[in-house]
Amino acid sequence: MTGPTDALADVGDRVLFARLERPKTADLTRIAIVGDPHVATRSRGTHRVFHRTEQRLRAVIDDVNQRDVDLVVVPGDLTKDGEPWNYDRVDALLDELVAPFLATPGNHDLRTRGDEHDCPSAAAFADRYASGSLPVRHRLGEIELFVVNSSAGSDGPYADTHRGCVSERQLEWLGAELAGATTPVVVSHHNPFPIVSEPLCTVGPWETFTIRDRHRLHSVLENHSVSLVVAGHHHLPSLVKRGGIRQLIAPATASYPQAYCLLEVDETGTNVWLVSHASESGRDEAYELAADGPAFRRSLLGITESMLDDLPVLYEPPRVDGEPLIGE
Repeated sequence: MTGPTDALADVGDRVLFARLERPKTADLTRIAIVGDPHVATRSRGTHRVFHRTEQRLRAVIDDVNQRDVDLVVVPGDLTKDGEPWNYDRVDALLDELVAPFLATPGNHDLRTRGDEHDCPSAAAFADRYASGSLPVRHRLGEIELFVVNSSAGSDGPYADTHRGCVSERQLEWLGAELAGATTPVVVSHHNPFPIVSEPLCTVGPWETFTIRDRHRLHSVLENHSVSLVVAGHHHLPSLVKRGGIRQLIAPATASYPQAYCLLEVDETGTNVWLVSHASESGRDEAYELAADGPAFRRSLLGITESMLDDLPVLYEPPRVDGEPLIGE
């Protein structure tokens, strides 16, 4: 690694990360995916660049407000560690959004063992950020979003692990609700599909990013022809293809490469853009903090750089309905 790439040079710059044949809609629909803001009002440093998190989320909101976005989705980790003062700041920033927003909690948003501050319950989080309930089905024109909570089950948050799970109750709900949906998109914090192959994905720290018992969730997604899953948690941009399912991992707003995802869906398919929310100096700082971090974070930085040097990571050309893609 010699330094950050020039793919995203300044605030508002965007590059095509992927082009997907599905989902598609008759009318243009724009969805901003704002991954892992980790807002921290009393912390500094680390690969999460804590001392810039407020500034970065504000920059994302300012950019989104100029792009006629229909919905903002935050797939978890709004805060550093669920602190009430950080939630207060998140709320103040989100109040500036023009578009509606929808969020699911991440592993840092709900109570974990050892927390000395009050954290919201899963129900309280849903009241504030998910229209009152999780899981939730949200219609956006022709698109239907199915948002699940992979950070808590019926007994509360998974307090002893950063690894997530989709509870049996949510799996049953998802299977029932997906029946008949024509353009479904599933959202979770943790990743249903690993970005590395077995056996590496089954050992730490890689296993902490994928959902426990993920094969049960895979079956539900495949049985209902879900074309796109959106997640966060991994702190790097990624597009994983498993059969007819594409999993998009949004980069962390807090970390390098200092970007959020913009989905533009129309009758030809979906363009996935990475949109910068930092200046060149800000990206350099985030890169250097990641490069100085633990070995695993340096590995993720190298993967990120490789992807940014070879964009788009996936390109599926437009096609007539019913016409198979090459290789399918």
